[in-house]
Amino acid sequence: MPRLEVGNHRCHRNRSGILASMDVHAPRFVLLVFDCREPGSLEKLIAGIPERAALAIDEIVLMQEEQPRTPSAGEEAAARARGLELSFHRNPRRYDFGEARKAGFEYALRQGFDHVIVMRGNGTHPPQALAELIDTAIAHPDEVVLGARAGRLPKESTRSTRLLERVERGLTRRLLENVLNLRLRDYLTGFRVYPARALRCVPFQLNADGLTFDTELLIQFRTIGVPVRELPIPTAWWESAGSRDELRRTLGNAGAALGYRLHQLHVTRHGQYLIEHGVDYTLKRSKTGSHMQIVAAVRPEARVLDLGCSQGLLARPLKEKGVRVTGVDSRAPNDTARELEAYFQRDLEDPLELPVGREFDYVVVADVIEHLRKREQLLRGARRYLREDGRLLISTGNVGLWFYRLSLLAGRFEYGARGILDRTHVHLYTRATFRREIERAGFHVLNERVTALPFEVVFESTGRSRFVRLLARAYHAIARVWPEMFAYQFILEAEIETLDEESTRCPTARGATGGDVH
Repeated sequence: MPRLEVGNHRCHRNRSGILASMDVHAPRFVLLVFDCREPGSLEKLIAGIPERAALAIDEIVLMQEEQPRTPSAGEEAAARARGLELSFHRNPRRYDFGEARKAGFEYALRQGFDHVIVMRGNGTHPPQALAELIDTAIAHPDEVVLGARAGRLPKESTRSTRLLERVERGLTRRLLENVLNLRLRDYLTGFRVYPARALRCVPFQLNADGLTFDTELLIQFRTIGVPVRELPIPTAWWESAGSRDELRRTLGNAGAALGYRLHQLHVTRHGQYLIEHGVDYTLKRSKTGSHMQIVAAVRPEARVLDLGCSQGLLARPLKEKGVRVTGVDSRAPNDTARELEAYFQRDLEDPLELPVGREFDYVVVADVIEHLRKREQLLRGARRYLREDGRLLISTGNVGLWFYRLSLLAGRFEYGARGILDRTHVHLYTRATFRREIERAGFHVLNERVTALPFEVVFESTGRSRFVRLLARAYHAIARVWPEMFAYQFILEAEIETLDEESTRCPTARGATGGDVH
C-alpha cells in the first residue's frame, strides 16, 4: 500500500501487478513538476496522465519554488489511484526559474534516473502528451525531446502579451538558428525530456538562475553534439506568466546567444560552455591550419613516423599522396585509422623503443609536445628513427598570442577542454622557447611556418565557407608578418644535428702500426 514518508513527503507507488512484470532493465523516468501552486492543479495533472505513461514514470517530484508544503489528502489519493510515487521537494528558500530546475536535475541524477521529464503543473503543458514524449525518448534514448507547440496560440491574453510572445519566438528562433545551426519549431517550450547521460556531461549548475536557463542548456547540448528532436503537440500555450516575463526572457535569450558567440570567438569566456566534449580531436581541413600545412610539407611516396598520432588523423590525407604512415600513441590498436600502415601502442612519457630502424623520411610530432613532461627524451629518441637526410615536423600552440596577452591584462587565464590552454597541457611555448626546445634536443631548425586562428572551429564550419577561408587567409598573412603576436601555432621543420649512435673514428697512430681500429 502507498505510504506517506514524513521526512521527504513521499508517497510510494504499489509495485505489484503489472509493474512487477515490467522489464527490470526498462529506462527509469522521473517527472519534475514546476509551477504547481493552485489548489487541485496537481490532482488534475495526475488524473490526465495516460495509463502507459503512468506505468513508465517511476516518480513524480513536485518542485516547490515557494515555501514547502506537505501533500494534501486529495493529492495522496490521486497518486494512490494511479499507482504513482509522489515526492515533494524541499527547498531552503524561494527558487527562481533556473534554480528550481537545477535542484530538480541534481535530485534526478542522484537517484539514478535515466530520463528527466520537465513540465509545468499549472495546466500549461498537456499531460495527455506524456505518453508520446516518453515513447519518443525510449526510441531515441540519447536525444533531447521537446514538446513543440504546433497549434495556434491561445487568445485569452492581452494584445501586448501576444505581440511579445510572437516577437520572442521569432527573435529567439533567428538568433539560435544562426548561433547553433539548429532548426527548431519551438525553442522556448518548457515541456521537455532530457537523457540523464547528457545532463551529466554539462555544467548546468553554472547556467542562469532565471528564465534563460533552458536556452543555455540547449546551447550546451549543441556544443557536445547531443541531438535535439521535436515532437509536435497539436495544442499551444503561453510559456511565460505575463508581458514582463516575456520581455525578460526575450532580452535574456538574445544575451545568451550573443554571449555564446563571443565565447566561440574567445572574446569572452563563460564557464558553462567550457565543456569536455569526450570526443577525439578532428582533422582541420583549413590550408592555414597546422594539419594541412604538415601534410603539404611531406613529399609524396615518403615514409612517416607519427608520434602521438591520436586515432590517425593525418594518415588519410597523407595516404592520398602515397605516403606510408606508422603511428605511435597510447590508445588501443582497434581505435585507430585503417590508413595507418603500422601502429605501436606506447606511452610517450617512456623511453621510445620501437621494433624499426632508421628508415623514416619524416617524424611528425603534431600538437603533442605540450602534453609531455619528458619532452627532450621523446625528441632525442625520435632521432634514432630518422634517415640521415630526414626531417622533424613539429607543431605547438603560441601562448604569446594577442588574445592571451589581453586576457592577462584583464586578469583572466582560464584553462579549458581544447585549444592552447587545454587543461592537459603541462608546458606552454612562445616562439623563442619552442625553437630552443627543439635545438636543445639535437636538431637544427630549417624552416618555420605559422597558422591562423582556427576559424573553422570558431564558426563551426566545415572549411568550405568562402567567408571563413578569406578571413583565415587574411589573418594568416598578418601572422606571418608578426608571428610572436598573431600566430596561433608554430610549425618547425628541422634536421638532425648529430647522428648520436653512428659515429666514425679516424685510425690512430697505434691503429696505423697494426693496432685495433675502433
